[in-house]
Amino acid sequence: MSKSKPKISYDKESQVMSIELDKNKSVDSDVSGNVVIDYDKNGKVSRINFYEFNFDNFRAGLKAIKEFAKKSDIAFSVK
Repeated sequence: MSKSKPKISYDKESQVMSIELDKNKSVDSDVSGNVVIDYDKNGKVSRINFYEFNFDNFRAGLKAIKEFAKKSDIAFSVK
């Protein structure tokens, strides 16, 4: 199993926020509303995507998210 640092990213154009927990390839997904959870071949969560994620709401919490990411040693980027 690949051990990598979790990564949070947000794409303003497509309004998708992704939380990548592991770089393992997704082989299965659960979809509920605008949330998609991807699983690797071992059944572990590898990524969570939030579609139609409103950037204005995201921006309001951006400082808190950045602080959390820094304290938790999580890579964070906004495209």
